[in-house]
Amino acid sequence: MKLTYLGQCGFLIETAGVRIVTDPFLYNTLYNWKREYPAPCTLADLQPDLVIISHSHLDHMNLPTLEAYRASGGDCPIAAPAPECAPLYEMGFSGVIEARAEQPFTVGSVRLTPIMCAHTEPHTDDAGRFRELSYMIESPEGTLFFGGDLSLYDGLAQRILRDHPSHLILPCNGRDEERTAKNIIGNTTCVEAAQLAKDCGAVLIPAHYDLFLNNGCPLAEIQAAADVAGVELLVMKLAVAMEW
Repeated sequence: MKLTYLGQCGFLIETAGVRIVTDPFLYNTLYNWKREYPAPCTLADLQPDLVIISHSHLDHMNLPTLEAYRASGGDCPIAAPAPECAPLYEMGFSGVIEARAEQPFTVGSVRLTPIMCAHTEPHTDDAGRFRELSYMIESPEGTLFFGGDLSLYDGLAQRILRDHPSHLILPCNGRDEERTAKNIIGNTTCVEAAQLAKDCGAVLIPAHYDLFLNNGCPLAEIQAAADVAGVELLVMKLAVAMEW
């Protein structure tokens, strides 16, 4: 597998001849927050075969990024939680995949399984469909877990272990009372992420920690948490591909 970091929870995954982009936030503004670095490219530049979206928050399902891609003629399949797909249809995407927990779909020889995700807690629509999802990505070259925005819940480690991923992409920005009061919904802390990786016997790839200082976590704290847990930490450099 080859992985390239795009910022926040955005990654380009290249495996078995398939190019998958996760949560592309490739636009240079979000509210009045200051990005620590500009978007490294456009979605069109990445030539994706598939885009997967974990949930509807604008730093994950970024409408300006998707609109620019569509305006350029881009129309690859896009998977998003079923309750959050309306904007994709409105933009004219022809290959919308309404993702539902534990209902796998494939692109080429890559199998993707959406998994229930708790963003602090699980959220569903009136039909019981989850509004936030993680994804297990299985290819002939290996298995990778993409958490999206994620909080721990009972049974998560056991669910991940069913598929034996070698690497976990997990948010490490955590949560606190100040951010909660501002309606900034939290994620796993770096300590929780490191422990989950240890429980799963996997390498930890940190995400959602370095783009916005007001909702991030110092890399030194992530490294310290990994050292205490005794897990391998793979820190991605922006726009630099790494393989395993």
